[in-house]
Amino acid sequence: MSVIKFIISILFLIFIAAFAVVNRHSVEVFYYDLHLAKQMIEAPMIIVGLIPFVLGFLLAWTFTLASQVKSKAAIRRRNRAIASLEQELARLKPPADILKAPVGVDRS
Repeated sequence: MSVIKFIISILFLIFIAAFAVVNRHSVEVFYYDLHLAKQMIEAPMIIVGLIPFVLGFLLAWTFTLASQVKSKAAIRRRNRAIASLEQELARLKPPADILKAPVGVDRS
């Protein structure tokens, strides 16, 4: 499985490198600053294309991390509950020698 991930990563990097070579020209990016004044910057097309990609990656990674933390906490809670139930079962289970004695025989 790790070989497949590695191959996919290499192909993705090749795709990004090809995109960067083809889109080397500068583009004008307009935005509004904090004072609602329209501003303009010039940036290479690759930067303009990669910024949303990186932001999306970071957002997805953050949600995945939060989900993993919640899952690990649930697993810990369930493992504690299992251990508690196993202790209670061991406490309530009669000793083995009582179970082996025939019916009607004095157990003292």
